[in-house]
Amino acid sequence: MHFPGRSRWRQVASAATLALVLASCAVERNAPQDTFRPESDSARRITRLANPVFAAAIVVGIFVYALLAWCILKYRRRDDDHIPVQVHGNGKLEALWGFIPALVLVVVGVFSVPEIFHQSEEPKDAYNITVIGHQWWWEYQYPQVGESKMSPTLVSIDDPSDIDKAKEEGRKPKLLAKVVKQDKPVITTANELHIPAGRNIRLIISSRDVMHNYWVPKLGGKIYAIPGKLNRLTINSDANDAGKTIYGQCAEFCGVSHANMRFKVKIDSPADFEAWLANQAKPAVEPTTELAKAGEELFKGGGGCTGCHWTDPSRTNGWEVVKADSGEESLVQNIGPNLAHFGDREHFASAIAESNPRNLKAWLRNPQEFKPGSRMVIRKLSEDEVNKLVAYIQSLK
Repeated sequence: MHFPGRSRWRQVASAATLALVLASCAVERNAPQDTFRPESDSARRITRLANPVFAAAIVVGIFVYALLAWCILKYRRRDDDHIPVQVHGNGKLEALWGFIPALVLVVVGVFSVPEIFHQSEEPKDAYNITVIGHQWWWEYQYPQVGESKMSPTLVSIDDPSDIDKAKEEGRKPKLLAKVVKQDKPVITTANELHIPAGRNIRLIISSRDVMHNYWVPKLGGKIYAIPGKLNRLTINSDANDAGKTIYGQCAEFCGVSHANMRFKVKIDSPADFEAWLANQAKPAVEPTTELAKAGEELFKGGGGCTGCHWTDPSRTNGWEVVKADSGEESLVQNIGPNLAHFGDREHFASAIAESNPRNLKAWLRNPQEFKPGSRMVIRKLSEDEVNKLVAYIQSLK
């Protein structure tokens, strides 16, 4: 269909305006990661700072675009023979539009820099949790029951295949990885972060593989998870938020399944949190049904699951030196989430699916189809084997 030039541009402008308006419309159930509905003091402080800065940016934007439109219309070329007036500069105007933005930045800095320092401070009563990003899921390490502090460090792991050769050549072995090491035993879970309501939480954040970005919009700021580095972020929740679930997301593109690298924050009452933590510290319960027992045998045997997963709540993800009964030490790597209490988790696959038999079976049949880019590679399982494994991992509570 042919439109006259002016009519066509009006329709394009109308369509663009409508698209912009519709794109800004959302409801809570469709936009759970909403920075404009903070649920903590930390997030509210950020929002109180962001709102006036955003308003100022709107005013500046309107002025700039209005000035641009005025210049385009006033100084446009009228016809083929018309040459617009040539302007070669105005020292006063150039000084003015250099001074005003600088003044705006100074005002913004006066309010934002102190807030940056405030956000970086560690409250004295903070409860420590270590967060490690993986492609594409999150690992959480909690202090043992009765403790609240941890002092993780980064430890270099040498490539075992290069150690002997390096000795012969008189050099250092090749670096295999830098992993997070805790100063004491921890309790390890995945994807669902539990925190006590009303308490400051100090997240100590790193990454196992590539750069990620840990972000819980309603609870506070965000910070990079960088391999070989420990960053820190303080979040908190309101005391009356017990029972709520807050959504989070990796905010740094990290590969094909970046959009599926989600997580949920479960806010518990202090008593419920202590009870949950105490249960997480216990060994996984033994299966009681015949189907679950058969699944345990498959999990630890022909299923090959223990090549990537642990069911010991104190084991962390990464390279570890394991001592066999013979006393011989070996370097092993577990690359999947700890499944010690998998049956207590409401979601799995980085919180993209509810933990129920239907979803778990679909996951075990084809992890890559269920979650594109998944690094879980398993052999083809029969339906009987799938049923057994689902019965077993759901019994892990």
